[in-house]
Amino acid sequence: MRRWEGFRLCPGCSYDLATGDGERSCSWGECSYLPEELDVFCPNCRFNFFTMQGNPQCGRPGACDHSAEARSHVANVRTWLEVNTEAAHRS
Repeated sequence: MRRWEGFRLCPGCSYDLATGDGERSCSWGECSYLPEELDVFCPNCRFNFFTMQGNPQCGRPGACDHSAEARSHVANVRTWLEVNTEAAHRS
């Protein structure tokens, strides 16, 4: 199992990995424990490649120089959400 596949949110945290929204149980602006492989935000402008929402500084979020790594994490987040949503429904 890859490290990001075993990632779990802290107790009381409702942070949404896909949107970056939600109440956090800590005082961090974003999840400090989030594995890099689940980060879908542009490191330059914080454009969200999962939802394709935000205000990209470059005007071309799908092809900018900073987007390749974050875009590659979208599939990981989809997989993580699918597995963890199923586990939450079984609990």
